[in-house]
Amino acid sequence: MSRYLPSLLERNSPFNVIGTGLLIVASTYGLSRYTYGLFVPAIRDDFNLDQAKVGAIGSASYLGYLLATLVSPILVRRFSPRLPIILGGMTATLGMLLVALAGNPLWLALGVTLAGCSPGLAYPPLSDAIKQLCRADKRSRYYAIINSGTSFGVMVSGPLALIAGSRWQLAWLCFAFIALTATLWNLLIMPGSTRGTAHHTSSLEEHSDRLPACQEPMLMLLRRKLKDKLVRRLLLGALLFGLVTSVYWTFSVELIAGNNRLSETSSVIFWMIVGIAGVAGGLAGDLVTRFGLARILKWATLAIATSIASLTVASEGMLMLTISAVVFGATFILITALYGIWSVYCFPEAPSLGFGLTFFLISAGQLVSPSLAGVGADLWKMTGVFQVTAIVCLGILLLLPTQDVRSI
Repeated sequence: MSRYLPSLLERNSPFNVIGTGLLIVASTYGLSRYTYGLFVPAIRDDFNLDQAKVGAIGSASYLGYLLATLVSPILVRRFSPRLPIILGGMTATLGMLLVALAGNPLWLALGVTLAGCSPGLAYPPLSDAIKQLCRADKRSRYYAIINSGTSFGVMVSGPLALIAGSRWQLAWLCFAFIALTATLWNLLIMPGSTRGTAHHTSSLEEHSDRLPACQEPMLMLLRRKLKDKLVRRLLLGALLFGLVTSVYWTFSVELIAGNNRLSETSSVIFWMIVGIAGVAGGLAGDLVTRFGLARILKWATLAIATSIASLTVASEGMLMLTISAVVFGATFILITALYGIWSVYCFPEAPSLGFGLTFFLISAGQLVSPSLAGVGADLWKMTGVFQVTAIVCLGILLLLPTQDVRSI
């Protein structure tokens, strides 16, 4: 064991790169952002909220993410990947602490919104950090594994929700502690400079590619990139993906609890299954290398649309619900990794900018969707909202990449 200790202590060791990335993604995405949907029934009852208000708070979380995603690439280019990652961890900690202590809907909404900012700050810089800390042949695999951290966060939230029971805010105190731990670890490991810290095996060509991106003004770079058909397909597909998936994250537990009269424990188990299945998304890097991004994205889109639709026809038993949870969890994490790999492929000169823009548009769709779904559920039924969402999801098939993307 002692002979492996020096390598574990190295900043760019697999343990530190993957470990810090997984934990910050689990804290900011899995806990700060997506766990809100698990607690919607308890939040609605405790604060006496209707569907529209619940959806509005969910949208506020996505608004926070949207704004933070704009800021994060600027901080990376001007300072370092470490700064926005640490800021993301801090906002996750503070936001979830506010939710845990909230005594009225206003403080609840403020906490949810602040927590929602955290992945927008912390996630885009990870592409730069991975590029600096890892060899080129390891980047796609490491990124896909780190991206699956969302699933680990969702998995952790389930047991803590069961343990907390009716005192659900205690679970959010635990979430805040996890986020604080992730922040401190990332403070020690993440690179503090965008130059000069690349892995010692990186090629000279990669170094020369990075310099023009740092010198070229961001608006000029964006204007040039938007002329590329592949980039436009990436961004439109990301927007549509965000639009359809946030309905599931925000209202799936509400739908199955209402339609199937499931117990609170069964609803939490459903949520945990979504998280556990998402770990499979960590295979995205290897799948892209072997089969190509377009083919994987096509089948993943068909699968996630089916999972959304199947939730509306689920019976009293758990079989159909379990299938939906497994398919959605696995394909959601898989598709987010695919869009991340695709964005770095399109923006090799400025990975965090491509990341930030792609996930900004995913969040833009997620911002609009919960409020529309909440209003639609008040006017009609949530079942109909999910059915329409599944149909709209198929539009992603019209926006697949036209080139064979197989690596970052």
